[in-house]
Amino acid sequence: MTAFPTSSSPLGEAARQELGRIRKNWIWFLVLGILTIVLGVFLIATPLLGSLAAVWMISVLLIAGGIVQFVGAFSTKGWGGFFLSLLAGVLYVGLGVLIVDRPVTALEVLTIVIALSLVIGGLSRIIVAASERFYGWGWTALSGGISLLLGVMIWRQLPTSAFWVIGLFLGIEMLFTGMTWVMLALGLKSLPKPESS
Repeated sequence: MTAFPTSSSPLGEAARQELGRIRKNWIWFLVLGILTIVLGVFLIATPLLGSLAAVWMISVLLIAGGIVQFVGAFSTKGWGGFFLSLLAGVLYVGLGVLIVDRPVTALEVLTIVIALSLVIGGLSRIIVAASERFYGWGWTALSGGISLLLGVMIWRQLPTSAFWVIGLFLGIEMLFTGMTWVMLALGLKSLPKPESS
């Protein structure tokens, strides 16, 4: 059975010093967590704004990725994948510009993808849980049922759901991420101060 490294071992000493350095900055983890929670609550309260911001960010990333593909293609003209890289750049930039030009349509398409993912993922979990009957299969089936129900609800509320689903999900994600940072910060603060060597 492997034991954790002791503080006398080189690995244990390095881990102790690193933990001491991180502990000194616990307040920054707390600030990051609080800011993330505030942003998450704001996105939950204004899901349309969050949805549009997410779509805008996707378009920026696609355009940036397309530009990188162009640069890569023209910097290696002799490479056999030149035209493939060039085509990928055109597609990325074209899709990014299309999303900027038609953000509402992009919201609807992304919401349909989310709804389908929830339905397929929920059905998969239900089928696997019911057929395998492993330990805790009921919870897995319940989780699958909730995903399935959520996906169907989103699907049935289209196109209205396109204006709030992405922003709401993003806000919930940021809320829980912020809580994680806050808990990490409080955990670091409660650690004993490292002994001065």
